[in-house]
Amino acid sequence: METLQIFDLSYDGSGVAKKDGKVVFVPKTLPGEVVEAEIVKEYASFSLADCKKVLQASIMRKPAQCPHFSVCGGCDFQHCGYAEEQQFKTNNIAKEFSKVGYNGKINFVQSPNRFFYRNKIKLEIQNGKVGYNKAKTHEFFEVKTCPIANEKVQKALEIVKKFVASKAVEGAKSCYIKNVGEDIAICFLFPKNAKNHVKNVKNLQIFGDFSVFFAFGEVLESDSTKVECVHGKDVLQQKFDGFVASFQPQAFNQVNDAVAAFLYEHILKFAKNKNVVNAYAGQGLLTYMLSKSAKFVYGIEMQKSAHLAAQQFVAKNIKHICGKVEEKLPLISDANLVVLDPAREGCKASVLGSIIEKEIPEIVYVSCNFSTLVRDLKTLLKFYDIQDVTVFDMFPCTAGLETCVKLIKK
Repeated sequence: METLQIFDLSYDGSGVAKKDGKVVFVPKTLPGEVVEAEIVKEYASFSLADCKKVLQASIMRKPAQCPHFSVCGGCDFQHCGYAEEQQFKTNNIAKEFSKVGYNGKINFVQSPNRFFYRNKIKLEIQNGKVGYNKAKTHEFFEVKTCPIANEKVQKALEIVKKFVASKAVEGAKSCYIKNVGEDIAICFLFPKNAKNHVKNVKNLQIFGDFSVFFAFGEVLESDSTKVECVHGKDVLQQKFDGFVASFQPQAFNQVNDAVAAFLYEHILKFAKNKNVVNAYAGQGLLTYMLSKSAKFVYGIEMQKSAHLAAQQFVAKNIKHICGKVEEKLPLISDANLVVLDPAREGCKASVLGSIIEKEIPEIVYVSCNFSTLVRDLKTLLKFYDIQDVTVFDMFPCTAGLETCVKLIKK
């Protein structure tokens, strides 16, 4: 055991200490605290430790609302108030932007709800139980409740626990619960080769009005994963702009509906009367919203299920394109604004190169990953200037942030 003085927070929310001059990261601790910790992993330039006991607590420390907070890898900030969490996040994003030479104003948009906001969770399944993995490991623990999941997801979680405990379904490795509008989808993921062995599953009536899907593959979001509806409706439906839109359970959507609305409203301000490329367009909702103020919108999406969902959003000034951004963007000649919202891996160098080569005047870059955002900005800032930075707290209680950067050509 080591006695450590926490003096800072890292970008992932871990407390920062030093031992013999070497940095030690200690999750679930706060600046100013003295803790008893066990070093669990050693690397060349830093160490990871588990906090075993808080010897001297920060005045900011509060009891966590979740009974699993001390072990769960999902949340980072339940041990302090929301004001302190916001300040930590603001400081961290400022540090990241200083790396690219930006020290200007950073706007911060709070989430209306710190708890009960997530419309989607993924649960692991082991030995008739459902749960999450412990922080920074693949070690399973059973989940009793998840206070950041919204009430509809919480209700579905209770039914899933009973269903899995009854051994009604065997072989599933994980379960996704997703809420869209008033609908709930519960999707059990099986190995790809298990399809012929999953037959005559009983007790599906326990799910009532919820829809149940069986998926066979490595990850739910892959086009190679086969998804079948086994109970209820085969799509998730939501009333939107005067019609009922349908969405696939495996397609991406933002996990915090209220903050997503703030984010989209912010992006729309930059699109008026422009020809917009909405790269990584997902199920097309933002593409459709952009069409209300833009001159024309191209929505590019690689995932086929998401592209098919996007095609329901029809307007004269929309063109939905299925394919990779790096292949389809170079074919568009009249864009004067590109909206980038890539996965955590960020943009491929060829995508950034195409934007620079085509001299697209304006960029809106949305990212949930500090490191890849900073990496890509280092390339773009040779040719563009930052006009606006607004952070949206899409993931309260976690270190995650959705950052929106507006850039204009030099």
